[in-house]
Amino acid sequence: MEIINAHVHAIDLKGMISRFPDLTLSSGIATFSNLAQLLPLLDPTVLLKQMDEAGIRQSILYAVDAPIVYASNEYVADLCRMFPDRFIGFASVDPKKDSALDILKKAIYDLGLKGIKFHPPLQNFFVNDPKLYPIYEWAQEEGLPIVFHIGTTPFGHLCRLSQANPLLLDDIAVDFPYLKIVLTHLGTLWQDEAFMVVEKNPNVFIDTAAYLYEIEELLTDTLISRIGEDKIIFGTDYPMPSPPHPVHNMKAFVEKIKQLPLSSEIKEKIFSKNLKRVLEVSKDNLVQMVSIQDVIHLIGPGETW
Repeated sequence: MEIINAHVHAIDLKGMISRFPDLTLSSGIATFSNLAQLLPLLDPTVLLKQMDEAGIRQSILYAVDAPIVYASNEYVADLCRMFPDRFIGFASVDPKKDSALDILKKAIYDLGLKGIKFHPPLQNFFVNDPKLYPIYEWAQEEGLPIVFHIGTTPFGHLCRLSQANPLLLDDIAVDFPYLKIVLTHLGTLWQDEAFMVVEKNPNVFIDTAAYLYEIEELLTDTLISRIGEDKIIFGTDYPMPSPPHPVHNMKAFVEKIKQLPLSSEIKEKIFSKNLKRVLEVSKDNLVQMVSIQDVIHLIGPGETW
């Protein structure tokens, strides 16, 4: 069974220090309690080793123009060029910049990246700000998926949870019905709101990059049958730790999905088929619009509601 990890951060530590020289962190954040164990995972060879141990063929590497998870488009593109069979790159930009759209166009057209990643809380913006609409319109026209961080964001004073509310993405899904949107982390701890947005909008998907115990609790057969087995994408949020593991372990995520009481067909969709659909399907085939006249024609003039 082919496995692709759709949520990997290629963190550029040196680049982050240069980009954010005055960065400070709130004490007491559990995510950073094991920094000595986390830092070795930033080495691409360690990432590849984890992928091999987990049986993961490819990973999507995220560029993110934000503190903590910083990686430039160029850094991600270089890694993809070094390991073209293992990595697919997604671009990022601070969307508040006047040159944001030009930067993204360069990342896609010149650097060869295949999608876009935004982290609204760490980048300090609201996704439904009309100033960002030219980016969404362009991505929709190009058939590019956009991944939005939603849900819990344990970074203290660096972010605002209000900017991670998945309900804000409903505005984008409505205004851009052909834009391929991916929500993250199963929406935790805003999972109900996230699942509502996924269920409602044919162009919205969600990844499994939550804590391991959350995956088991949330990905039930009932939930999947409600929001759609074609809407869930495998991801692990590498290199962030996931309790009970103090160090990120991709294999544990793979085993967790394999152990779920789901059919092999659904697991195959989660592991790779749904992501491939997001990457490959054109915007015109992603959402099929049906007019009310078509519905009336199907029902027939003599039928009643």
